[in-house]
Amino acid sequence: MITFTIVLRETPLKAQNKPESIDREIEKPTELLAYNSQPMLQDTSELFFFSFDESRAVPYHKKIVNTEDSKTSTVYVCENNSIVLSTPDFGEDAIYSWKGPAGFSSISQQIRLEKITPFQAGFYNFTIKKNGSTTIGKIKLMVKERPRAIAIGGQFCYGDPIKLSAADAGIGVNYRWTLPPTDFSAYNSEVIVQDLAIGHYTYYLSVSKNGCKSVDTAKVEVRNIPVAIANNANIKVGQVAKLEAHDAGTEALYVWKGPFIDTINDKIATLSDLNAGKYIYVLKVTKNGCSSTNISTVEVQKDDTKASAKNE
Repeated sequence: MITFTIVLRETPLKAQNKPESIDREIEKPTELLAYNSQPMLQDTSELFFFSFDESRAVPYHKKIVNTEDSKTSTVYVCENNSIVLSTPDFGEDAIYSWKGPAGFSSISQQIRLEKITPFQAGFYNFTIKKNGSTTIGKIKLMVKERPRAIAIGGQFCYGDPIKLSAADAGIGVNYRWTLPPTDFSAYNSEVIVQDLAIGHYTYYLSVSKNGCKSVDTAKVEVRNIPVAIANNANIKVGQVAKLEAHDAGTEALYVWKGPFIDTINDKIATLSDLNAGKYIYVLKVTKNGCSSTNISTVEVQKDDTKASAKNE
């Protein structure tokens, strides 16, 4: 009886600060190998294959079925991974042939399937001929759905809460947010982050289900808020008041609101024909989607000089 054992090979997506024995965090398996091994004592054996996630070995739950009738090795692989299937090596002059789903065929001892899709799931039957003898076997390839990872960040103003959100990836999905090289981590599809300094950030979203994982990034920009500063004015009746905003730089938009305003989109608001009294004006400065406001006052006093001249 020929028995096949499935061995996991893995390739990291990104390096993390892990112990040397672990070397790198593994995001997804990329190669699986089927090869000849010693016969097992039992017909059916449950084996586990491990990846390193947060310094812990976690099973991928791959089942190896070894029976005299089926001679089948069953392996589970996440879609979009690559897989290598290999027959026993019968040495020189051996002739190998493979037949598989969707018209697949090969005459190599070892085959590689790139970026696996569900259409490639099924039985891969092989035949080995040498010296008039024929050996047959098959490997059952099961393709597991990979959850979609879609991370959403955005542009925010300094002091505002930062909202990170992941597109709904379905039932039974686990979410994880990280911000290398910090120790930030969160485990909900939506996350609120507070007190970020002005700058650019890249958050990583990991979405996993049934041992399959996808990764996406969310870009976050925290923008500075322009400062709204303007003068106050004291005038007499008949005089012109001028309110001037502090220069907030290029592309800044200035909006004035108040009674008898002459301009709304300029740094300078010119006010005339005001009666005696106190007037309140609100300045709003906007730049890069962020804004702030400030209040300016204009006090208009009666012209006592004119009144005195008229009485004389």
